[in-house]
Amino acid sequence: MDCNRTRTGPETCPTLNLTCKEPLKLVGGASRCEGTVEAELRGEWRRVRTSGDWDLEAATAVCRGLDCGSPVSTEERDESDQSKVWSIRPDCVKKKSSVRDCLQDDYDSSNSLLQVICSDSVRLVGGRSLCSGSLQIQDQSLAQSWAGVCEGALDRRGAEVLCRELGCGAPLLQGALSPLGQTFHCEGNESKLMDCNRTRTGPETCPTLNLTCKEPLRLVGGASRCEGTVEAELKGEWRRVMTYNLWDLEAATVVCRGLDCGSPVSTENRDGSDKSKVWLVDPDCVKKKSSVRDCLINYGSSVSLLQVICSGWFKSRVSSSHNLCSESVQ
Repeated sequence: MDCNRTRTGPETCPTLNLTCKEPLKLVGGASRCEGTVEAELRGEWRRVRTSGDWDLEAATAVCRGLDCGSPVSTEERDESDQSKVWSIRPDCVKKKSSVRDCLQDDYDSSNSLLQVICSDSVRLVGGRSLCSGSLQIQDQSLAQSWAGVCEGALDRRGAEVLCRELGCGAPLLQGALSPLGQTFHCEGNESKLMDCNRTRTGPETCPTLNLTCKEPLRLVGGASRCEGTVEAELKGEWRRVMTYNLWDLEAATVVCRGLDCGSPVSTENRDGSDKSKVWLVDPDCVKKKSSVRDCLINYGSSVSLLQVICSGWFKSRVSSSHNLCSESVQ
């Protein structure tokens, strides 16, 4: 209101909608889309620490606020530097989809660092998890806007590069993956999709490429790949998965689906003899996100085992009542 302006009377017009970026930055990483989370409040930049269980679902708000892609990994770790920090609750971030709205003063110095790695220029949106959805890319020639990618733009090797860049498992091969006429020409060993040679095309109207990457999961120690102890990969590290709260067949459905292993037959928590580092997962998050990977939390060592047996070749199409013993057989 301090600006000079042309005064106008009441008029009927479309209302101006505006989005301001979050006052965030990631520092110390290889690009602006990875590093230690810092935020500004009242003109003061501080590192951010979390006062709860921080997972990829919460990290989504950081990547979105920086106009980066999808979160690939996130962790908390301790450093020797002790300085004033902002404290943040992950449940607030998930609810508000904002970091700034959830910042709180933390009057104690802390050496805890919250680190996030986001994909730079690719993301999957509108899917049931961070590993599925419509492919969008961000290009300098597009003035940093996000644009959809046409069906047929990727072949199998291009899809493998993309899924690997996003920290997901192998792509599920679909009709939209074309061996001919693709925009991206990948050898398969690139670390990022935008490193691939590509045929540049202008804006066009076309069906958007939808892609699903498998969850980075496995079941070990069972009689087949569809039964055993649940292990998951994050940041290139495989660990056993342990759960808190009630883990039931509804939550186990996500594991079986992610492995393309039909429907869950049984699941249990028990203690093993080997104590090692594990990922912690909240069943409520798994059910909500239909993903294990999005809900993994860095944890210490434990002997706890989460075991699942899936049907393998057969599954039932689950109805809205989540009754795994009814509906059509596939």
